[in-house]
Amino acid sequence: MTRANAWTHAEEAWLRECYPTMRMDELVESHDALFGTPRTPKAISSRAKVLGLLKVDGYQRNPPILWTPERVAWFRSYVPGHSETEISAEHERIYGFPLRSSQIGNAKTRFGVTSGTHGGRFEPGHDTWNKGRSWDEYLPLDSQERCRATQFKPGELQGSAKLRHKPVGFERVNKNGYIEIKVHDGLQDKPNDNFVLKHRLVYEQAHGEVPPGCNVVFADHDKRNFDPDNLVAVPRHLWSIIVHRQLEYHDAESLRVCMAIAELDKARFAAELRPRECKRCGAVFQPRYAHQRTCDGCLGRE
Repeated sequence: MTRANAWTHAEEAWLRECYPTMRMDELVESHDALFGTPRTPKAISSRAKVLGLLKVDGYQRNPPILWTPERVAWFRSYVPGHSETEISAEHERIYGFPLRSSQIGNAKTRFGVTSGTHGGRFEPGHDTWNKGRSWDEYLPLDSQERCRATQFKPGELQGSAKLRHKPVGFERVNKNGYIEIKVHDGLQDKPNDNFVLKHRLVYEQAHGEVPPGCNVVFADHDKRNFDPDNLVAVPRHLWSIIVHRQLEYHDAESLRVCMAIAELDKARFAAELRPRECKRCGAVFQPRYAHQRTCDGCLGRE
């Protein structure tokens, strides 16, 4: 099936003849006059690129702009109260070529002026291009079917609205593979607290509140084993050492051994940074690293 907006052979022949020596605004106007259907500058540029067409010397697609004091003064005085279309048309009348939307936007920022109009947005009362037209007038049948497949259905709930109608106790799996369980129905004091991690909830029911600054860890690495004895609260400062050193564990007992090793590592690191006597001057100083034996003064760092 031919696409509704496909380029015809006649359009391509016209583009090959006119593109090298016509400006973009002239191409848009010429196409509309000859074929009765509008083509956007982007559509014309894209088709020209597909056909391998280039501009000839003297017909640059995007002429350079020299922002002389005179042109800057005109821009600052004319822009307030005028739309981008009006600014582009007035610039073409005075200087011989129109300004692109990006050029106008960049110049507004550069010279600190604003239009105070709706800019590129639809103005109040604007009618859309397909107002009053049915799909059959501009959309192929296969495109209509693809659109219907993703349309909202009567009574259908989308996104988070689906979860608001789930009962308390409903479970879901988050992006990290952990199960979350719904414990509230509706908005609470804190946002997004209708769901909590199931393993934290099981831990609290069996062992009491999770200590501050702790993660609840599955001792056997199985995220579906919610046996309270398999859930261990590990302080985050120890958990970072366990992960960094890649300490191996397979049950609660071995995980607690890893925690003890992490505690020992932390104590060793603190001991290595105890104040000590400088080997040169004899002053007591606080080392910056474990093997520092000379104070910063003697090293010339002060």
